[in-house]
Amino acid sequence: MLNDNDKIDDPRRGAILQAAFDVFVEKGFEAATTAEIVRRARTSKRTLYGYFASKQDILIALVRYGSQRMQPSPDLPEPQDRVQFLALLELFGRGFLAEFLHPERTAMYRLAIAEAGRGGGDVARELDIHGRQPVMRAITQFFDQAAARGIIRSDDSGMLIGVFFSVLIGFTQLQTLLGTDPPLTAEAIAARAALARRATERMMAP
Repeated sequence: MLNDNDKIDDPRRGAILQAAFDVFVEKGFEAATTAEIVRRARTSKRTLYGYFASKQDILIALVRYGSQRMQPSPDLPEPQDRVQFLALLELFGRGFLAEFLHPERTAMYRLAIAEAGRGGGDVARELDIHGRQPVMRAITQFFDQAAARGIIRSDDSGMLIGVFFSVLIGFTQLQTLLGTDPPLTAEAIAARAALARRATERMMAP
């Protein structure tokens, strides 16, 4: 799950998170033990508990990490005209969906959903705080900038955002979580982002 490009300052913490992710996916959250995580991370329980108070804290850290990966680039350019607005929207959709449906992210979200179903409210809050909320803030700002330039009508912003995400995601996440359909290819993700852009464009005022 973690690679050389991931910004984890402490390599020991990164090793624990990687080991925990592997153990959680292989054995399930309930069956996973800190002893196995420690063994795979080649560290000690004392070190593990120096970073995390419990298994759930480790899961929360993994959820936070995965959610942050789905956030838009902080330097998403302000759209200057209709053509650029739509092009940037499609580009965002492609990157977001690729991260959103990444197999490792899907595995992590299965774990988080299972724990939330057992009363793990902290995990659910992390999913919302570090996943949905930052994405919605960023995309709302992007649409507000478009409205300020007269590219879209301000009153239509919420509706257009809803259309875009509804078409972009559809039932894909549910099917991926259930394993009923194979993961989307890069070409299918690009096609879905283009479809979401076109749907949004059709709903925009001329």
